[in-house]
Amino acid sequence: MNTIAIAVMDRTAWVEEFFRHVDEHDFDWVEAALTPGCVIDASGFRQEGAEVVVLWMAGFFAAFPDLRHRPRRVVSGDNELAAIVEVTGTHNGDLAFPDGNSLPPTGASVRVELAEFWRFEGARIAEYKVIYDQSDLLAQLGVSV
Repeated sequence: MNTIAIAVMDRTAWVEEFFRHVDEHDFDWVEAALTPGCVIDASGFRQEGAEVVVLWMAGFFAAFPDLRHRPRRVVSGDNELAAIVEVTGTHNGDLAFPDGNSLPPTGASVRVELAEFWRFEGARIAEYKVIYDQSDLLAQLGVSV
């Protein structure tokens, strides 16, 4: 197997490992995988700092305690990575919105596909962009949009 194929396999395995730590709420490990100034860019939310990325993730686990991430496709270049990630969970806690409002628990189960785009500096993630269909998520939660 050539070195490019090995690097792609290694990066795919690393993404699976990353989300294993996310799903285990091992946020110290996750924070260490990010640069201190990592930029998070998600629907309605853009901030800087590894600790902010971890807090953003933890907020979803507060709303969906059984949240699980399953990488389905990983495409990797020299210092960039794109992935489709299937996310499932049950809405059993308040879902906080960037504007300060929140949605009380609905008990609804959700399945959402995320498009994730990461840029690396060395072995750490420096930019973390997440795109998903917010209308679909809200519809699954029973919210009219």
